[in-house]
Amino acid sequence: MGLTLLAFYLSITWEKRAQQLLFQHRVDGIVATLNKELSINIEVLLGLNSLFQSSQHVDREEFRIYTLSRLARYDTIHALEWAPRIAAHERESHERQARSDGLDNYVITQGSRAGTMVAADKRDNYYPVYYVEPLTGNEIVIGFDLASNPERLALMQQSAASGEVRATSGIQLIQGDLGILIAAPLFKQDESGQLLGFTLGVYRIARIIRQVFKLAHIDSSEFRMKIWDSTVAESPQLLFSTTDGGFTKGARVHTAQLAVAGRNWTVSVMPSPDYINREIIVGPWVVLIAGLLLSLLLTQYVRVLRYREAKVSYLVEQRTQALELSERTTNTIVDSAVTAVITIDKYGTVQRFNPAAEKIFGYASHDVVGNNVKMLMPEPYHSEHDGYLHNYQQTSDAKIIGIGREVSGRRKDGSVFPMLLAVGEARVDSDPIYVGTVQDITLQKEAEQALIKAKNSAERANRQKSEFLNMMSHELRTPLTVILGYLPILKKADALPPPDLIAEIATDIDASGQHLLTLINDLLDLSKIESGSMTLIQESVVASDAVASVLAKLWKSAEQKGIELYNNAKELQMYADPFRLQQILINLIGNAIKFTQQGSITVETKEMPGFVEIAVVDTGSGIAEDDLAVVFEKFRQIDSSSTRSRGGSGLGLAITRQLVELHGGKIMVTSRLGEGSRFSFTIPVSGGVE
Repeated sequence: MGLTLLAFYLSITWEKRAQQLLFQHRVDGIVATLNKELSINIEVLLGLNSLFQSSQHVDREEFRIYTLSRLARYDTIHALEWAPRIAAHERESHERQARSDGLDNYVITQGSRAGTMVAADKRDNYYPVYYVEPLTGNEIVIGFDLASNPERLALMQQSAASGEVRATSGIQLIQGDLGILIAAPLFKQDESGQLLGFTLGVYRIARIIRQVFKLAHIDSSEFRMKIWDSTVAESPQLLFSTTDGGFTKGARVHTAQLAVAGRNWTVSVMPSPDYINREIIVGPWVVLIAGLLLSLLLTQYVRVLRYREAKVSYLVEQRTQALELSERTTNTIVDSAVTAVITIDKYGTVQRFNPAAEKIFGYASHDVVGNNVKMLMPEPYHSEHDGYLHNYQQTSDAKIIGIGREVSGRRKDGSVFPMLLAVGEARVDSDPIYVGTVQDITLQKEAEQALIKAKNSAERANRQKSEFLNMMSHELRTPLTVILGYLPILKKADALPPPDLIAEIATDIDASGQHLLTLINDLLDLSKIESGSMTLIQESVVASDAVASVLAKLWKSAEQKGIELYNNAKELQMYADPFRLQQILINLIGNAIKFTQQGSITVETKEMPGFVEIAVVDTGSGIAEDDLAVVFEKFRQIDSSSTRSRGGSGLGLAITRQLVELHGGKIMVTSRLGEGSRFSFTIPVSGGVE
């Protein structure tokens, strides 16, 4: 009986645990699906923003065509809008332009205390709703100045300041339910970065939640859910609730936090009475009764419980993987050959020579007609042609006629070129005539050689890419292994290691995280440079100060290896982006420290016409002469294997070179293997390069 009572107690505990785990899993699925659905809805708005960014002008019809397909697909979107930024001095011209575009009686408006739309008050900037879809039912908002509403204005100011999408708290829609307004700023794509306006989306919260339940295959009657906008902790706003009352006292409430376009949402979920009643625990009572009669039944039941727990864990793992999976997405140059037609009689005398043939061979028709066709052939075809033609007429042994082949032709200027010759035979008045078609395949031959070169180049680039990917997988995996290796130790709340060991673990995790950040920043910098989106913010910089700042950051690394750092830089003025100049120096000096085992590293400067040259000289391992040509190339490393002795992305010098060139300078390297290297680069002294 003691064992039976113990089993009864344990079975109740396990059942409740399984129920809680299953319910928690279902709640996690709801929250993950809600997060994904919100992201998808916001992506529609960002797609609309991209439409404006990629076009010089988006007219009303383009806006309607683009948005209607999205609105038809996502019924969670109440409306999509475009609100340009109109300065005070532009108001009259904007209103005239709108009326000329077909918006009769268009003026920029605002709401009045009487609930009507009136002309907007004077203000520095207006943000009128210029495009809106669906238009039906939303005609009244055309021209409405969003800046006249303090909450809308605050939303747009936050969005413009951050450069990212921002959402309002819950707003009451005309249909009676709650929604949210999300704004995405649009900036001019030049150095000014001027704010052009906002694309806006109005989303219906209830429909989003309904779509979440549908996608997650959840029966809403099983849950009581409340969603709060908790951005302002002191006064949270209720956005959605499946129940008019509060939660049942004593019930387990599962809470999750979501970040939604700059706002914080709190999702609270508890099982409904229907769900609880449907999950009545029966098994333990069966164990209590049956265990008194047969201990074997208890053993079997425990096995069933363990199987159920394993199955629940498996389902959790499968659903997690499914969610993760759901979140993760030559020109052939045709050389057109001109076809020439040449007709000869049985003696080889040319009877017809069309204009296309004139263009290919350089002869006029009257220069060829009446002469033997072999005048168009180089040796040995020139000497062999008459014998071949006679032999064919005697034996019908064809080598070209009826077959076609690649041969050589001779132009009027004596040049020989490859051509494709096809000859057909016909008879006129019992005498044979031969019709030949000629295609000049010079361009095709050149294209073949170019393709061979391109193929070799592509294979070479592919090998470089493969080596780079192999190296990057090793570089990313190493710090991740450190981080993931420590996490199990820190996750055991009841068995944490001593504080000094925790500090040591944190130091290792921080170092690994910084290493990962460096690798990712290298890739992002390279992507920005190659896409042309990196902009320099240049100002006057003193060379000696810039060098001193970088050496101060790297002295500890050098000191650990016993390397002396010398700053021989002079107080020379340069015109550079201080942050990118520091990045250049950190890359070059950091590389020098990495590849120097003993000795010193010296940073020196000298004046040049219009430029300042900065050189980093080390006494390290040096670079072989054959490797100097590829040291600044992307995806090329002197040692790119995953077992190389020194880490790094291998992109540092490639990024450094492009940053220097963005400044208008040049970077150079001289080195002797085993004796050290000298990396030098130039920065303009003022104004940059035109």
